[in-house]
Amino acid sequence: MRWKKNMEPIDVSCLHDILIEDEEGNIQPMDEPYFRAKEIAPGTWQVLSDGDYTYVLEGEEELLCIDGGSGAGNIRAFCQTLSGKPLYRLLNTHNHFDHTANNYLFDVVYMSEKCYEGRCQPFGEHAAIDYPDDYPVVFLKDGDVINLKGRELEVYNIEEHCRGSLQFLDRKNRILFCGDELNGNFFDSRISVEHSFRNLKRWMSFRDAYDTLCAGNGIHDAVYVDKYYETAKYILEGHMDEGIEYYVPYEDRRATVADKDGKPVFARRSPHMIEFVAQGLRQAGFEKHLELTDGRGSFCFTRKLAPDGLFDRQIERDGCRFCYYLNRIWDNGKAHNDVV
Repeated sequence: MRWKKNMEPIDVSCLHDILIEDEEGNIQPMDEPYFRAKEIAPGTWQVLSDGDYTYVLEGEEELLCIDGGSGAGNIRAFCQTLSGKPLYRLLNTHNHFDHTANNYLFDVVYMSEKCYEGRCQPFGEHAAIDYPDDYPVVFLKDGDVINLKGRELEVYNIEEHCRGSLQFLDRKNRILFCGDELNGNFFDSRISVEHSFRNLKRWMSFRDAYDTLCAGNGIHDAVYVDKYYETAKYILEGHMDEGIEYYVPYEDRRATVADKDGKPVFARRSPHMIEFVAQGLRQAGFEKHLELTDGRGSFCFTRKLAPDGLFDRQIERDGCRFCYYLNRIWDNGKAHNDVV
């Protein structure tokens, strides 16, 4: 499918028999548009559709979106209703499909060059749909500044969750738009604790500029960055063996019912990979881990399916969870481009 300017939303009617439940318990087919916005700071909105959250920022002359989720309908048109100023541009924090599915609805998309190749790799139910992938793209790099007229966004390329991940610092409103790199409920060290410690040290280097984390999974107090930094430091100071292998992982909200009228029901926002991950864990012999989640897959368990077979551990300290590889405490020459 070829991209064209001002495209209408593509046909996702094949998702009609999958149901989505919001936090109030309302259930509707996945192919029906759903949008809910709330203002979180002056001229700043958080928008829920399906997939991770979208954030809308208002400058003096235009609106700008950060991540577009993967929901049905026209999220650009909805976000445009939040202000009379025009909306043309979308920024991607990274290229996972719950952030990039709706890129084609915008006139131009900004992302890291490292994210370009994998920007249109549908997963789950979306794999059956032909999404445009030839929309205009502008590459961003660490140190760039996006001028929103009266509101500048500083670009940071700090890679923890994904290769090419970007974060956008709004000093005026003291917000760090951080995608999936920094959540307020768990930290997932992807390569080594040393690698994560360096990343956290970088986020700490401008910690005096932000109080709030606007992440893919919600809004969090930036104090979590301090806690993650101290936990990584604690692990590296000789406490690596304190983490446990068999732990109850962080789980996104689940739907209150598994099915309705014979159709599967999922919660909004979270990617629908529960059974996909669980099946892989069973095949790999991780039944004991699944017992902790009543047989459900979890994002925190996905690394157990990595080809190298390395197990991860979790340590809980100062009100936060920190997941890490016990046998990757030291870098052993691992480079940044090994982030997966």
